[in-house]
Amino acid sequence: MTKKKINKTKKPYVSPLREVYLAQAVTPEAFESAGDSWVNYGSAAPYKNLYPQFIISMYNASATHRAIVDSASTMIAGKGMLIDTNGSTEAVSKLNALFKNINSKETIEGLLNKIAKDLYLQGGIALNIIYTKDKTGIASITHIPVEKIRIGLPNANGVVDTYFISSDWSNYRKKEHTPKPIAAFNPNDRSATNQILYIADYTPGLDLYGAPSYSASTNWILTDSLVSEYYYNEVSGGFSPTTWINFNSGQPTEEEQQTIENSINKKMTGVGGKKMVMTFTDEGVNVPDIQNLSLSDAPAQYLALNELVIQNLMIGHRVVSPALMGVKTEGQLGGKNELLEAYELYSRSVIQPYQDIIVKALARVFSAVGIDVDFSIKDVSPFANKFGVDVLKEVLTTDELRAELGLEPLEATEEVIAEDTKLSKELAENEIEAMLEGLGELEEDLLNDYELIATEEVEDEEELDLDYENRLNLGKVDLAKKVKTGKGYPNRKSKQDGTNKKGELFRVRYIYTGNKSPERKFCKAMLKANKVYRKEDILKMSTMAVNPGWGEGGKNTYSIWKFKGGGACKHKWFRKIYLQKGTKAINDDEVLSTTKARSKGFKPVANEQQVPVAPNDMPNKGFINK
Repeated sequence: MTKKKINKTKKPYVSPLREVYLAQAVTPEAFESAGDSWVNYGSAAPYKNLYPQFIISMYNASATHRAIVDSASTMIAGKGMLIDTNGSTEAVSKLNALFKNINSKETIEGLLNKIAKDLYLQGGIALNIIYTKDKTGIASITHIPVEKIRIGLPNANGVVDTYFISSDWSNYRKKEHTPKPIAAFNPNDRSATNQILYIADYTPGLDLYGAPSYSASTNWILTDSLVSEYYYNEVSGGFSPTTWINFNSGQPTEEEQQTIENSINKKMTGVGGKKMVMTFTDEGVNVPDIQNLSLSDAPAQYLALNELVIQNLMIGHRVVSPALMGVKTEGQLGGKNELLEAYELYSRSVIQPYQDIIVKALARVFSAVGIDVDFSIKDVSPFANKFGVDVLKEVLTTDELRAELGLEPLEATEEVIAEDTKLSKELAENEIEAMLEGLGELEEDLLNDYELIATEEVEDEEELDLDYENRLNLGKVDLAKKVKTGKGYPNRKSKQDGTNKKGELFRVRYIYTGNKSPERKFCKAMLKANKVYRKEDILKMSTMAVNPGWGEGGKNTYSIWKFKGGGACKHKWFRKIYLQKGTKAINDDEVLSTTKARSKGFKPVANEQQVPVAPNDMPNKGFINK
């Protein structure tokens, strides 16, 4: 058989530079896949259904990006929780206990650090809510890394009722990484022992998942990583120049060209990619032509690129001053005033909105078990971080420190109890009793002329718009001329005493109550005295060393009106309202509330919120530096 002759036409030469691939950044995209019970997150290879993992890879690749994320998440986490003690004493106590032991491994501060990092880095948080055995309370709240979560397909009502957890979504088909379904948080259905609460920062175009606010800066983050890799390759490759090698001995076949290129690359190029471009021509010269293609001003170009990267990363992260993130830039001094102004703006526009997301998420959980107490995240100030607490205490007064924290100055008779106080003088119980002599009065003497109409915890009351308020006469009368003299000091008047329109006289007194078996001598003396006190008597105690050593820094005086026997004291002030005898008592055996006292035309003066609370039930047990 005659072989068919094939005309071999020489193919036109195609340069190795014939193709240029422009990398496309991975973008957040959610989609459903047949056979999966969850919604996939991330569609671009090699990060299909692995967008959270892609975010982590960027976090680990760019030093600038990571520094911003770490700084921002630290600010969001703050310095723990601040509880509003205006709420129910029982609810405040429960919340305090939960914050101190949010789970078996950490306190609320540890949990905040983790969820703040996930919220900023990933745009969402995941919490594992574990109920108590009777399903009426919260046993613990733990953090679940967001990258391990995938959202289950919505049910027929469009509601997500299941989440899936896998330790490795890139290998989820393996038995050890099989996704496990967990019920979504639902207070109305507590059949499951634990439930997952997933909260996403709203992102346009994403209905279920959250995406980081900086996602539009993905290319700049990757560029920062590549610039770093370039310099690394330059060092590891011995600063070998980019080279053009032209072979003048004719044009080999395309397969031969590839073989030659691979051989030279293997022997001569450093880590990170090609350093040479090779071409083949028919010049007839056997000696290769080698030319240097390196840019003479490459270092300057990369420095300019680096500055451009930093600038765009700051924009993408909404950072108003790079100094806040520990990034030094030319032309910025980073002084204290500049930092404070920058932090204030950054806090309002970035930090506080993230904090609100966390607070609302936790409040939703607490509210489900009847803990309806307001709380917030304690702020972190760059001023305090820069100088430290010890330095600030040396150069600022207490009121200046409170001003830095946005708090009102203390009254002249008030002091704050410090946790590290040491008793400078241990008074004997009889010495304390002697100092208290002349303060307060025996209730039996007061009752010679007054009827007790109300006994209650002191509260910070609000104004009530009731029909009988127009009967109130705010004028004070000289009670010393209208009551009989008895044992003790029943004739002393108080600014909180008053009269109604009918001329009926009311006295307001306070009794020291709480733990019946105290250990502190001051508390023993107060209970033994069994007296009722005017507010003025209690404030006077605050100026006397009746309980020395429990003030700030070991001082001998502090506000006994607010902090009773000192940090961790289990006593508080109860208010008693007395009506002068001679008027008809409403009910001899009935103890009236403030509302009923008001209905008789008397309005008790509102007190500070710490007064009815034992220091042991206050945040940090009444200490200031725990």
